[in-house]
Amino acid sequence: MLGPAMAFWATATWRLLLAALLLIGAPGMGQAQASGPARETWVIACDSFFPPYNWLDQGRITGMDAEIITALVRRAGAEPRFEPAPWNRVQQLLELGQIDAAFQFVGRPDRFEKFHMVGPFRHGETVFAVPRDGMPDWDKLEDFIPFSIGVVQGYTYGAAFDQATYLRKESTAGDNRLLLRMLAAKRVDAIIGDRVTLAYLAQQEGLREEIRFLGKTFDRVARYVAVPKAKTAVAERLQRALDAMNGDGSITRIMLNWE
Repeated sequence: MLGPAMAFWATATWRLLLAALLLIGAPGMGQAQASGPARETWVIACDSFFPPYNWLDQGRITGMDAEIITALVRRAGAEPRFEPAPWNRVQQLLELGQIDAAFQFVGRPDRFEKFHMVGPFRHGETVFAVPRDGMPDWDKLEDFIPFSIGVVQGYTYGAAFDQATYLRKESTAGDNRLLLRMLAAKRVDAIIGDRVTLAYLAQQEGLREEIRFLGKTFDRVARYVAVPKAKTAVAERLQRALDAMNGDGSITRIMLNWE
């Protein structure tokens, strides 16, 4: 049996231990106060080289579309983790359902069947470019029958062009920069692509004076975010966020900052 002094110290010791335990469990004391539930992360795949819309800069994805998609995902209540890759790989990741979404897809009937297509979140112009001394202009696709046209592997350029099997298409380029180099070297007679991207890269490559855009625009293209069919909730949240951003002018402001 404990004497009076020992009983006092035992009781005091238990009181101290209890106080310490209460302090450890108290918010903002022994542990950091919870700041709310952590946001979920969505893996978003994109072309690793499609400037000025998205490209890798010192290991980090940047560009106008990258900024739009970042704002869009955050408006939907998540955080993006970008997965940049060659375009064929982006499509493979999407089809296998190994990512939450991918951008920037051209609308096509089979894609609307296979995926949830959120958008469009912007539009672009598809044009033809030729060497400086190339064909003067075009009126219909049949005008290109005598010529070879360079395209990027895996890209779609709209149904009319994609289904024109009578055209001679060279798909050896993995990205638009290589496509422009092929054109400047006259390995192809013409190329097709997004006007802003081709103009930007031609300037970067020092090829702006060696090529010429044909006057007639081939197509005005709507760009979408594609989501695997199994991720319906992601698609619905993205579409609601996109509708809100279009309504308050957020996307327009981002695009104006890149002009």
